[in-house]
Amino acid sequence: MNLCVAIYTMQSFNQINFNDLSVDELINYIVNKHHGFAKNMLILTLQHSKQLAEEGDSNALQISLILEKLKIRFEQHFATEEEILYPYVKKLLEWKKNSNNKMIPGVDLISNPIHLITKEHDELLKILMEIRVITGNYNSITAQKPNQKLLHAELFEMEQDIQKHIYIENNILFAKLLKLQDEVLLLKPNTK
Repeated sequence: MNLCVAIYTMQSFNQINFNDLSVDELINYIVNKHHGFAKNMLILTLQHSKQLAEEGDSNALQISLILEKLKIRFEQHFATEEEILYPYVKKLLEWKKNSNNKMIPGVDLISNPIHLITKEHDELLKILMEIRVITGNYNSITAQKPNQKLLHAELFEMEQDIQKHIYIENNILFAKLLKLQDEVLLLKPNTK
């Protein structure tokens, strides 16, 4: 994805009131917009940082090493969301819609993944802080070359998107998921 297209894509969604979106709309938004954007920006920033590192930029070398670590964290984080939590939530939504009480587990299966994802969010922010330190808070004044300034701008844009992703999940989506689970568990017939 072209950087300009990626930035425009994210900026065009700034006017959404996430509190008004349903759980499945929030999940689709996060996976399609934030996960997709983060994956593309990570590829782009990794390429640019490696290119600058090959040109002898020691800061870019440090950044590329941190981005490699971030890539591994992203892969783990997105897998936790896309392969564990979100499919289960979609099942809860299906059970609620169809009133299929027999299939509903009678235990809390959402809190542990949410707790894990929240910890992963903290780890992602710590990794991004390492990049902030190296770049002087993405200060383009300290960057001498146009490619360094571009890299700083890309890193800043990626962090802004990750911050938004984390805010939406931690402050909006997870509360809705816990409420959904409570509603669905109330539908569960008492088996005593």
